[in-house]
Amino acid sequence: MKSINRQQGMTLLELLVVMVLLSVITALLMQGLSQSLAIYERVQRRQYEGMPQLLVMQWFNDSVGSMQAELDAPRQLRGDSFYFEGSSQQPLVAQNGEVQPVRWSINQRGAGGVTLDYRQPGRNWTLFRWPEGTQVTFSYLDEQGNTHNQWPPEQTLISLRPDGRMPVAIQLMVSSPAMKPLNWYIALKGRTYPRNDYRDL
Repeated sequence: MKSINRQQGMTLLELLVVMVLLSVITALLMQGLSQSLAIYERVQRRQYEGMPQLLVMQWFNDSVGSMQAELDAPRQLRGDSFYFEGSSQQPLVAQNGEVQPVRWSINQRGAGGVTLDYRQPGRNWTLFRWPEGTQVTFSYLDEQGNTHNQWPPEQTLISLRPDGRMPVAIQLMVSSPAMKPLNWYIALKGRTYPRNDYRDL
């Protein structure tokens, strides 16, 4: 008898099943990869969007926290809800320890939103922009814990010779329908009074 040697192979049906399985696995892998890339892109975008605000908040914190009490009236800190100016030991551009007059201000730009602007001699920058409809103001905290909308407080404005006292903190308040309210307190690290005073101890 002759033996018939048949080669064992895949039938057409088996080949179709394998191709369907491979296509399903490939589709699942591609879907997972695309979701991973989308998440990575969102994380990167949020980091890039948040970086300018973090930098501005650090600059604002350093510049304001280093403002100093002055005896000379033109150099004393003064301001209202939308600006303040005084002498800072850490202006944005200066040699280490160089005291410069600085001014921080909030400006309404209409359709351009609200901006936080910075000025020192020879420099004038818009450092941050909030969308239209955002409310941004400054306030000042005195040593008794009272909040004022201007500095010096009203009761000392009648004095022809301001005493040069400093607030213990300056607050930046931001409120917008599109974001959570921000209340940023910056503690002033220097003396409250320009002369040596027992109340600074």
